[in-house]
Amino acid sequence: MKKALVIAIGLIFFGVTAKAQHFPRANCTTLVGDAMLKEVDTTKQRGVSDNYRTWANGQVILVKFMPGGSKDLRNKVMAYAKEWEKYANITLRFVSDTASKTHIRIKLGKGSGHNSAVGTEANFRPQSTQTMNFDTLFFADGDYYVKKLEAKGSKPPYSLNQLITEMRIDPNHWSIPEMRRVVVHEFGHSLGLLHEQSYPGAVNWKRTDSIYNYYRETQGWTKEQVDFNVFEVSSQFYTNGTSYDAKSIMHYAINTWETIDGYSVKQNYELSAGDKAIIGALYPKDKKESALIVPKVDISNFGKLSVVSNTAKGGLSIYPEFDLKTNSKLGQVYVVARLADEDGYYIKTDNQYYNWGGTAATYLKMNLLPNSKISYNKTAKKNLELFFPFAQMPELYGRKVMIVFAVYLDDVKNGQMDKLMYFSTTTPLSVTK
Repeated sequence: MKKALVIAIGLIFFGVTAKAQHFPRANCTTLVGDAMLKEVDTTKQRGVSDNYRTWANGQVILVKFMPGGSKDLRNKVMAYAKEWEKYANITLRFVSDTASKTHIRIKLGKGSGHNSAVGTEANFRPQSTQTMNFDTLFFADGDYYVKKLEAKGSKPPYSLNQLITEMRIDPNHWSIPEMRRVVVHEFGHSLGLLHEQSYPGAVNWKRTDSIYNYYRETQGWTKEQVDFNVFEVSSQFYTNGTSYDAKSIMHYAINTWETIDGYSVKQNYELSAGDKAIIGALYPKDKKESALIVPKVDISNFGKLSVVSNTAKGGLSIYPEFDLKTNSKLGQVYVVARLADEDGYYIKTDNQYYNWGGTAATYLKMNLLPNSKISYNKTAKKNLELFFPFAQMPELYGRKVMIVFAVYLDDVKNGQMDKLMYFSTTTPLSVTK
């Protein structure tokens, strides 16, 4: 029986092959998965965005750098990121590297690709972990370093190691247009925007071996990663009633040979009119709430996920510790605790009652008041328990399990169900019945 992975989204690490005159370009590797989150794009005519992942309108978003990166490089990233503030009612406040609590954390380095958590998905990640990666290797001015090698008498083709060696000797020669494009693109994701090419019906891709081979050779992607990053199509709901915009900075460049009809898109280096329009609609400067607002719950200050073997009740008592805030458009909220094996795969079940999507789980449906704030299990007196009877669990045969806690939202009005708003897991533990 096929198992379902607990965590469907992660960072991609890839190798590259140097070309004679230029460094290869790194595509954004922000992944999208049905079970976890969506990615969104912006543009004047078009606007694909994950409305469930936007920050509060007017919010001050705290950003810091993880260790690494020169002062000059950091200053450029900060300046380019703030381009979004011109059109959106948000503030990106860059704080000290030692700040204990931030929303966005940036890692500058080689080998991690360019990627970002989509909007408030960053809240899923520990404060010790970055939410955004920039692969600085791909910011380098390839032509500059090639000329340095030529001046030393070297002849093409040049290896990647030769170019990296020159970068170490004479660092900080950047391709400014490429750096600016990538920073603006990834910060678009951090505000809730998705890839433009995922607009429904926009691109007639050739799903051939040649495309899979191309992305494997240039990006190091597997077939599944190409499907996610290139071919994945967003739901029509996420277009916000807009039309497709090929000029969005959230769009991949497309070669004619990649499409059935020869359609192509050049690399975009500036925010399109559509990008400015959609980000302004999601974060309006002239009103308290966006007209595109959807029900959301904000989970913050997540503490312990306590699991107690309750022999008196004959089951596991699970006590998640967190703060929950609702907005003015609340839908139905479910808090769920699922069983997964120690390798990170959900445990299947046929149980009629303790079942979430075919996996062993216990859950509660919660009806909360709009614009409310509630703390759960923050005091000695527990006010939220998820109970899983031993008798209702699948046979574990002495295996260790993980408890996977999640909060889901059902937006019945918009027909958007099971929107994952938060998740956390325990380390593997033994269950004694």
